[in-house]
Amino acid sequence: MKKIDLHTHQITEEEYIQVLNVFAQDLPFSENGQLFSTGLHPWHIKNVKHQESLQAIETAMRQKNMIALGECGLDRSIAKDISNQLSYFEEQIRLAENYSKPLIIHCVRAYPDLIKLKRDLKSDLPWIIHGYCGNLETTRSLIRHGFYFSVGESFLKDERKRASFQEIPIDRLFLETDDKEVSIQYIYSTAAQILTADEEMITEAIYSNFKTIFGNDKLICF
Repeated sequence: MKKIDLHTHQITEEEYIQVLNVFAQDLPFSENGQLFSTGLHPWHIKNVKHQESLQAIETAMRQKNMIALGECGLDRSIAKDISNQLSYFEEQIRLAENYSKPLIIHCVRAYPDLIKLKRDLKSDLPWIIHGYCGNLETTRSLIRHGFYFSVGESFLKDERKRASFQEIPIDRLFLETDDKEVSIQYIYSTAAQILTADEEMITEAIYSNFKTIFGNDKLICF
């Protein structure tokens, strides 16, 4: 059973299942067999042509190897109007709903906005927060509202967030390398140490989570 890197910006030669992040402005992406996600990142919304980006995303969503919409989301740490961010995000959520694709979400200092949006839209899609770094209170709130979490190096290395990481149910957890120059093996080993759990158990749990959300057919070639 192979380890899964749910969100990465670089494909390696290692024998893992990797989901490549492709920004909307870099579409089309046609590498056969490579699993990928794509979306309009909140950092980029003023630097791309809006309708062209959404059309490119929708075209990509018809590809079998495009498994999730994202990364997309909300970021209150940047100088971009939050109402515009919400508008772009909502459009992408509607696309995801139309094609029954999970969301991979970038969220910084906007967790209350994210929870409210999910509640208001009554979305049944899996919403996966990638690069998650929230505190214990935020984590508990997100768990109550049905979110999934994809965790990388920054969160695992922050000792102040240990209790927060340990709070995440194993059936809501994914691991990722994101844009960091680390191996997914290192991420899994570190997670196992923090959880005082067997690494193979974590590997099996995350593999099961992946099948539950994305389906067995996405793992046929692995």
